[in-house]
Order: sequence, then C-alpha cells, then structure tokens
Amino acid sequence: MASAADQLRQIILALDNEEELLHEAKHRPPNEVIVVADSVKQALRLAAVEMQKDPLQLDYKILNRGGSQLFGLRKLPYRVHVFKAKEDTRFSDLEDMNVSLTGAMAQAAMADDAPIAINADGKILVRIYRTGVYVTVRPPVGDGQAVTMPQALEKLRLAGVTAYDKGRLESEIRAKSGKQLKIAEWTPKPDADSQLQVEISADHMRATLQMTRPRPGGRHLQVADIMQALKANGVQFGFRESVIEKALEEEVYSTPIIVAEGKAAVNGRDGYVDYKVRIDKKVEFKEDETGRVDFMDRDLVENVVQGQVLAELVPAQRGQEGRDLFNKITPAKNGNPVTIRPGPGTMLSDDGKRLLAEKNGQVLYRGGILSVHDMFTINGDVGITTGNITFLGSIMVTGSIEDNMHVKAAGGIEVAGTIQKAYVEAEGDIIVRQGIIGRDNAQVESTAGNVYGKFLQSATCMAEGDVVMGENIMHSKVYAGGNVVCNGKRAQLVGGEIICGGVVRVKSLGAMAATPTKVIAGVNPRAMQQMKQIAQIEKQLKEKIEQAEINLKTLQQQRAAAPEAFSEAKEEQLVKTLAFKEKLEERLREAFSEAANISEFMKDSNALGAVHVEKTVFPGVTIEINGASFSVQDEYNNVTFVEEAGRINIVAYVPPGEDDKHFQKNRRKGRYSDVIR
Repeated sequence: MASAADQLRQIILALDNEEELLHEAKHRPPNEVIVVADSVKQALRLAAVEMQKDPLQLDYKILNRGGSQLFGLRKLPYRVHVFKAKEDTRFSDLEDMNVSLTGAMAQAAMADDAPIAINADGKILVRIYRTGVYVTVRPPVGDGQAVTMPQALEKLRLAGVTAYDKGRLESEIRAKSGKQLKIAEWTPKPDADSQLQVEISADHMRATLQMTRPRPGGRHLQVADIMQALKANGVQFGFRESVIEKALEEEVYSTPIIVAEGKAAVNGRDGYVDYKVRIDKKVEFKEDETGRVDFMDRDLVENVVQGQVLAELVPAQRGQEGRDLFNKITPAKNGNPVTIRPGPGTMLSDDGKRLLAEKNGQVLYRGGILSVHDMFTINGDVGITTGNITFLGSIMVTGSIEDNMHVKAAGGIEVAGTIQKAYVEAEGDIIVRQGIIGRDNAQVESTAGNVYGKFLQSATCMAEGDVVMGENIMHSKVYAGGNVVCNGKRAQLVGGEIICGGVVRVKSLGAMAATPTKVIAGVNPRAMQQMKQIAQIEKQLKEKIEQAEINLKTLQQQRAAAPEAFSEAKEEQLVKTLAFKEKLEERLREAFSEAANISEFMKDSNALGAVHVEKTVFPGVTIEINGASFSVQDEYNNVTFVEEAGRINIVAYVPPGEDDKHFQKNRRKGRYSDVIR
C-alpha cells in the first residue's frame, strides 16, 4: 500500500501534468492532445475532459512509457498522444461484428466448404475491447458437452479478467445463446495489449499482417485497429475484409496473414481464328454401341456444304488495368488483332468475321489458309492407310480401290487402277480405267450417272444411265436405266443377269459351254423394283382391309341384335374401325395409281428394248423384251433380238446409229423387216 508521502507526490505530479496539458492545448488542435499522467487510464480521463469527448471516442499512442524509478524519488510518468478515433463508414458495420462475434460464426458455419461437426463440445470465448469485456457461450453440437461455470471462470482467469458481473455470466452459460454479452468494463493495460505489424511488399501489391496474442488483461485487436494500421502504411485499395474478420475470429497469432491485395493488371488476349472444321487431320477411331471399332473409318476427308461456316474470328480483348495497394493504376496491354484470309472456294461474310464455303467439297488447311475443293485426289490406293472415303464432291484415285473399302462421292469417281471387292457409290459418273474384279462381293453404283470400265467380273453394277465396258462382262449382275454396252474387239457378255431400260449391245453373248446368261431389255430395273414393292404393299393393305371389314360386320351385327346392350365404347370402336378402313382404302387407291404410272413408264421403256449381238449368241442365253421371252438353243451370228406381237423375233444385226434409241419404233414403222426367225 502506498504511503501518505507517495500519495501526495502523485497528486502534485498530476496537478503539474494538468498545468502542462493546459499550456500545450493552446498550441494544439482541439481534436488531439499530449497528456502526461501516472497511467494511461488517467491520461484518457484528462484528455476526455479537455477534448469534451467520451473516452470511447478516443484513441491513443504511448510516446513515453512510465513506471521506472527516477533517482529513487518517483516513477517516470506516461506521455500519451490522445486523439479522436477515426471513423470509416465503409467498415462501420465491422465494429458491430467484433462486438457480436456470433454473426461471423454463423457465416463460417454456412460456408460451402465449412466442415459439418457431428459432435462438438460447447465453447466460451472472451474478448476485451475498449467498449468492455465480452463473453460468447456457444452451445454444444450433437453429443458434445456444454460449457460449465468452472470452465468459464478458468477462461476469464487466463484472460486476466478479475472483476465482472458473475450473475450475467451464469445466466448466459445456462442460456448458451451464442451471442456476445458484456460482463465488465474495460481497464486499460497497454503493456498487455495485442500488437500488430504490417509489411508492404516491394511491388506494393500485397500487405501482410502479423498479430501477437494479448497477455492477461490486454485488449484484443478489432477490425478498426487493423484498418487504421493499414491506412497508416498508405494502403487505400484491396482490403480483404473477410480475411481480417476470420483472422480475428480464429485468433491467428504470430502467423503472417495477407490482409490486402492489389488488383494485378491483365493483358488482353490476342485475337484468334476459331476453326469450325478440323485442321489437324488426326485420325481418331471410335467405338460403336457394341464396342466394335471400324479401323477403316479414318474420316480423313473433311466435307463441307455451300454456305457452311468454316471459321470465325474471335476479336482481341482489351487489357484490364490493375491497381496497387496505394490505389495507383498499373497499365495493361491490349491483345493483338488477327484477320481471316479467304482461300479458293471460300468467302468472307459481310461483317468480315466469318469464313464461309462457296461450294460443296473438301476443305483443306495449308499455310494458315482454308480452301474448298470439289475434287479430292487420293495419290495411290484406297486401302487400310486411307480408310473409307466419303466426299461431297468428286474423287480421283490414282491407284486402285482395295478389298473391303467403301468410297462414296456426291460427284463422280475416277479410278486409274481397278475396283476390287469394294463398295463404290457416286451420284455422277464412275470411270474405272482398268476394270472391276468383284469376286462376287463388289458393288458399284452410279445413282444419277453412268459406269464406264475396261471389264466387269463377278460384281454387281448399277447405274441410272448406261453401263459401258470395253472388254468383258462376266458372271455379274448389271442393272442399268439406260443401255448396257460391251463392244471391244474381243468383248463378251457371259453369265449373270443383265436388266436395262434401253438396249444391250455386245460382240458375243454367252459361251460355248452354254453358261446360263439372262438378258432383260427395255425394262427399267428401278421401276421393276418399285413395282415389286408396290405389289407387296397392295397385298398388305388388302389383308388389313379384309380384317377391318370382318370387324365392322361383327360390330354392326351386335348393334342390330341388341341395340340397348351396344355400349358407347363399342359405338366409338365402330366409328374408328370404319375410319380406319376408309383410310386403308385410300392408301390402296394411291398404290394403284402409283403402279399405273410406273406401268406406263415401263411400256415406254419396253418400246426401246432390243438386244444387238455383232458376232455370236450361244445356247444357254435367255432373252426377255417387253414380257416376251426366248431361250437360245442354237448359235446365231450377227443378229438383233426384238419383240413383236408378244414374241421375240430375230432380225439381221443393226449396227449402232443415231436411231438406235428408237429401234423398236422404227421397226414397227416397217424398217429392219428382214426377219430371220
């Protein structure tokens, strides 16, 4: 306990300090003073009187710390700079957050990545602020244990709090509200307060904070303290409020924390061309639904159609300026622009941002330029190295088409070598410089053109127009909408089946061994196939109509026999059956009409049918023209077969000429009347 002399010295010292304070106040702004006192608390009280402010509105900085003996006479006084606490409206709500920590805890609990505790003990937090001493009692989770009074007392003891409202504390421990509750006033102990240190990076883009744990009785830092420290170091931009709040909440001490970050400048992305077609031509094998991989499906050709978007220009982006912590702008570079260069077969859109295909064909990428070509050239063979080919233009093969390959083109196909056991289809003409060696499994089809080749062997050949072979047609199936011609020096048509809508013109027909060979002239094979399909449809429709009539008759008899027992459901069924029958009959009439049209077309084709054999026709050949049939039993030389009055007549060979397409019509007008048979 201090002696009376010590108390007298303190009073005299306080009076001296007050006179010094009054003297200095005349030369200082009214919102800050320098106070000399025995304690920080006394200094704040004197400053509050002088500045006419509430002590809670003041902040301070200790200039000289007191406490040590001066020559054994008295303690050194405190010299304290007291000033009005700065207000920052941007963070006004953060002070409330520090007074009510439960808000921050609720946010942390609601965070998406916050772990959910199944069982957790309750917890008590003690915070010492300028506004007072606060406790927060958090309830337990699941089977966790609640906070007890002894635990709370121990927590207060460790925090250096000795005087508090015990009744309020006990009430809150029972309530476990999780809210902050004030239980005592603040007693300044500056030596025990939590301290902070701020460091600014060399590039002024990052501010790091490190805090010390308060000693017993010392004040905890608040958001406003950290904000003030940052601003004192010149920070004006990039405050990380949530990080500051979390660090204070979780008491992160003696650990560097990034509490402010500048915004880095972002250079603009360069413009680029977004290609809508493949330019790398990488082969990727794909599995089908059954897990099977077709290694022939290499998809090497990039087909495009007229008007298709090949590429699109993505403009360069502007750079985004940055800011450092001192709110100084850091510049950014804009991206470099690019342009699209159109190649052959392409064109730019009106706005210059899209590259379009001018025509159907294959798109190629060379030297940064896209081009579209309606001719696709394959140097060498079409085989396992190329895979199957599908192209929306014409195809030129400098080699051959090997076994099991598929080649399809929207234009024509020209093959310098041979077509082997493959599937080849084109909309235009198919030209095979050597020949077709099918081994009974090849199919060559021109859906709107002709097929030309050197020879055709053991294959199926179809054409909307003519099929013309320079040498032999052997053991093959040929279906042509036009003529079938085989007229080389040693040309021979042997075996198989020939159906054409025009004439057949060959050097020799059949073989000495009487090889079965069937030739049908003047019948369009597509029309014949359509007639077969229509006949099948007619049969099915008639069967359904017959069944509908039976159902109708049954329902009508039931209604006539017992009208009162004929329900609405059966009446509705009767109406639907009648409507269904009428619809079937309409479909049948349409089928009859379509069959009549095709039949008329076939009659015109039959009028053109003829078989011309310049040299020999051998036994074993069957010839059909306009429904009339003739089986060759003897050899005939230099003859033409025509249909007349329902039978096949054999006349002298008619060489090719301008009137060849109308041979039958001319025949019936009296020309070519020398009948051999």
